[in-house]
Amino acid sequence: MTGIAFKDGDWLETGQTGWALADRGVLLGDGLFETLHVIRGKVVRLDRHMARLTRSAAELGLPGPRDGDSIAELVAELVARNALKDAIVRLTLTAGPGLRGLERPEELVPSLTLTAAPRLAPPASIRLALSEVRRSPASLAARHKTLSYMDNIQARRQARGQGADMALLLDTRGNVSGCDCANVFWLIGGEVYTPATACGVLAGTVRAEIVDSMPVETGAFGLDVLEGAEAVFVTNAAFGAVPVTELDGRPLGSGELPARIRALFA
Repeated sequence: MTGIAFKDGDWLETGQTGWALADRGVLLGDGLFETLHVIRGKVVRLDRHMARLTRSAAELGLPGPRDGDSIAELVAELVARNALKDAIVRLTLTAGPGLRGLERPEELVPSLTLTAAPRLAPPASIRLALSEVRRSPASLAARHKTLSYMDNIQARRQARGQGADMALLLDTRGNVSGCDCANVFWLIGGEVYTPATACGVLAGTVRAEIVDSMPVETGAFGLDVLEGAEAVFVTNAAFGAVPVTELDGRPLGSGELPARIRALFA
C-alpha cells in the first residue's frame, strides 16, 4: 500500500507509519479497528461506527476515541490527500506502548492511525465454506472488532483452500454465528433472519441498519436453516450486502438479494 496516512497527529507516507516496538496493539492485539466506507469524502454510517467503537473501548478499558466530527474531518482530509473519492479507510486504535507482560501501564498513551485504499467493486456473489474454527459467545474477540484476528485469518485460509471465497463459522454450541468478515442473513417464508449477538456475533454496522429498517428475527439457529432458505446473503461495511450462492460446494438460496435489502443499498 502506498500513499498518505494519519498517525497520532502527523501525516506520513504509509511506509513511515510503523508502530513503536513496544506498542501493545502490535505485540498483544490490544486494540480495536473500524473499516469505514467513504463516498465523496463522507463516511457511510459514521454514527454507527463511532457508537460501536466507543462501546467496545469502554468495555475493553481503552481510552475513548475522538468524537465523530473530528474523525470525519480527518477522514475527509485523508481521502483528499490520497486523491480518492470512493474509499475504504481503516481506523486503528491501540493501547499504545507498555512494558513487557500482560498488564497495561497505569497511564495509557493510545495510538490512532488512519489509512486509506480505493474501494473495489463488491463481488456479484460469494461462495461459503464451513470452517472448523468455532466462536465462543464469551470471547471478547468475537463480540468486538479487536486486533486479535487470528481465528478469522485461519477460517479464511481454510475456506480459500476449499475453493470458497469466505468462511462461515458456528459458535461453540453449533449455532450459526457469521462469516470471517461479515454478518449472515437469510430468508424463509419471506421473513428475514440473522443470528443473535449472543451467538458470538460481531454487531456489524450494516447488520444494525438492516435490523433497524425492517422486521428481522434474531436467535440461535442450526446450520440446517440455511439449506432451505430462499435467499442467503452476507453484509459488511466494505461491500454492503452480497448474495451467497454456495455452501461447501452445494447451491444455496436463489443467488439474488431480496428486493427490500437491495433497496437499502441503492
